[in-house]
Amino acid sequence: WNINRFFNPENRFWAFMERVTDICVLSFFWFLFSIPVVTAGAATTALFQYTLRLTADEEGYVWKTFREGFKKNFGQATILWIGAVLVGAFLVFDLWCCQFLAPLGAVRFFAFFLLIGAIFVYLLTIIYLFPLLAFFHVDTRKVIRDSFVMSVGNLHVSVTILVIYGITAVVTYFFPMLFMFWFALGSYVASFFYRFIFYKYIKDDEE
Repeated sequence: WNINRFFNPENRFWAFMERVTDICVLSFFWFLFSIPVVTAGAATTALFQYTLRLTADEEGYVWKTFREGFKKNFGQATILWIGAVLVGAFLVFDLWCCQFLAPLGAVRFFAFFLLIGAIFVYLLTIIYLFPLLAFFHVDTRKVIRDSFVMSVGNLHVSVTILVIYGITAVVTYFFPMLFMFWFALGSYVASFFYRFIFYKYIKDDEE
């Protein structure tokens, strides 16, 4: 056992600890900049700006990368965030209204499963919005369209990402005080899958 090797900053242990520390700092910035609620979309985009670079060892300084991502994508991310919240609220409200269709059993059954399908597609699409905005420089309409195409076109990967966030939600339920860290950590793990999908489409465009 070599003590010099242990204290070497290139050591895997210290590299791992540095990454954990970066995620902790990142989660704090994400939480702080999400407090106004309306800025949550821009904060989430800035978070992915860093985690996507982190998966390729191109991260740089946490604050600098986060700040640049927040400022650069603020307008688009805020529009996407508000739109996503409104659509999500509309779907949940419609699902709640299904209980009042009791006298019409067949209609209620059809409407319920139709809405469940719509919510599933909504979730598949929304998980790509902010990572895609952080990775590419495209207009808002194209972000929405590409998010839908990528999520449905790579369904197995999209479901895997949903599972990652599902696990994050379960862990958050048991340890709610660290919810921002769990979200940042889940986003970091999911970023490996996002990068795989994004590079796949970059390669297709080049070909």
